Amino acid sequence: MKCFLCNGNMTDSFTTDVTDTNSSIIIVRNVPCHKCVQCGEVSFSITVAERLEQLLNTLRTSVTEITVIQYSTAAA
Repeated sequence: MKCFLCNGNMTDSFTTDVTDTNSSIIIVRNVPCHKCVQCGEVSFSITVAERLEQLLNTLRTSVTEITVIQYSTAAA
């Protein structure tokens, strides 16, 4: 897989996703991703992106000002 920005090689990796919902900040750690070895650009598979969206939608209504969760624990 090639990077959309620099055409570098993408490798399987993990990242931290940070979302600001205007009422809280949700941090999801260790999210599986494809990361460019050249520029660091990150992309998610459709499955991971859908699950991440589900997690964020659930957490938006039930979190405090800042929430940190592990993807592997929450996605199970």
